[in-house]
Amino acid sequence: MNWLKNVLIDLAVTALIAWAVFAEASWARWIILIYTPLMLLLKIVAAFSGTLAQLNRKSDAAPPGWFFHVLYLTNVVLLAVGQWWMLVALWVAIWILSVIAERRSISTIKAK
Repeated sequence: MNWLKNVLIDLAVTALIAWAVFAEASWARWIILIYTPLMLLLKIVAAFSGTLAQLNRKSDAAPPGWFFHVLYLTNVVLLAVGQWWMLVALWVAIWILSVIAERRSISTIKAK
């Protein structure tokens, strides 16, 4: 459970997405519109550099493998409910890049 403090931002973003979809808060939508491309950029770097994913995986306080899949699925479903299709596509891309980064880090660890 030590990993919970390391995922507070991710949980806050999911809560913010829910707030933006159901309360139709425009300020929350703007935060999501800014955060999502930055997150996508980070995932692109992580997926294709390998170093970031490897460092993250070695951490003792890393969340379980299923956690981010559940979180990204929740974000995609919430955004689909709000019919924000471009953001849905970006979060699906983030999810796919996370899987690529995870598999690369696992294969790198097994190769050593």
